[in-house]
Amino acid sequence: MNRYVIIRSDTKSISPPMSKQEAIKKLRQYDKDGISSYVVYKNKYLDFDYLNKSNIYEG
Repeated sequence: MNRYVIIRSDTKSISPPMSKQEAIKKLRQYDKDGISSYVVYKNKYLDFDYLNKSNIYEG
């Protein structure tokens, strides 16, 4: 089962891992609230433990 995290553009926070359905629900709510966000899914090339604020590019 794939797990997903959401990165909010306003606070640069990373959500805990969640199911696809949970991620879609959160993305829709953030969109309603006017918050830009990105979804990232875990696969064999990505390890959530590596993701933290120091690894987020803020260009």
